[in-house]
Amino acid sequence: MRKPGKRALTIGLLLVAALIAVPGAIWISLTHQPHFYRAMVQVPRERQEAEARRFVTQSLQLRNDIINEPTWEAIFTDQEVNAWLAKDLVTEFADQLPPEVHEPRIVFGLDRITLAFELDQGPVRSVIWVVARPRITEPNVLELTFEKIRAGVLPVPSEQVIDRIVNHARAQGLDVRREVVDDLPVVIVRYKPHSEREDVLLEQVQIREGEIRLAGRSNRAKGEVDAPILPTRKVLQSRFPRRKNQEKGSGANPLSILNKTASPST
Repeated sequence: MRKPGKRALTIGLLLVAALIAVPGAIWISLTHQPHFYRAMVQVPRERQEAEARRFVTQSLQLRNDIINEPTWEAIFTDQEVNAWLAKDLVTEFADQLPPEVHEPRIVFGLDRITLAFELDQGPVRSVIWVVARPRITEPNVLELTFEKIRAGVLPVPSEQVIDRIVNHARAQGLDVRREVVDDLPVVIVRYKPHSEREDVLLEQVQIREGEIRLAGRSNRAKGEVDAPILPTRKVLQSRFPRRKNQEKGSGANPLSILNKTASPST
């Protein structure tokens, strides 16, 4: 009679332990930060500032090349992009992010982009990370094939993340549509240049280990590119000495240089 009683007690204790352990394991899995993400958010401040300055400088050069050259290209490292995201995005362009998204970071791999960010979901803040394969299918048309979506270490239904991305992109005025190709979700972003400027064309996006290359062409005979909006003059002056031949009042959100030269289609 004692043995069945002890057995029942043991089974009961195991069930209680499982009920306690399973939610804990799920919580740990959801809040797990991948190693690559921890490394990106822990970059020393001095290095971030230097990389962010380099990103702004190269973005301004890209803007000038789009205005003045028939063909143009630019190469950015993921370290430069992430430094700008950490230093300037949150201060100058915070309204470009959904309020529940924090600390976005990017990793460039061979033909792949990994986007990671913290997402508030009530009592849990998960690190969402997405692996996408980009390609230009035609000028000014960017196709993103999503190969992996995770919350911590747990797979996430693609709709939960991609719907947020698509809806936010549309709220920013982008022409975005979704497809499914070979059982993988695909997001297609199409830029339609302004009626007076149909010549600014993004033709190549190449992803290599640690860097991204953008290339395209412009036709100066069509007219000048609309001046993009830069971070505040105070921010730029604190980073770059004034030069006599510097343009007055010029400025740019480096990530929207192509956007500002081309308004989205309706």
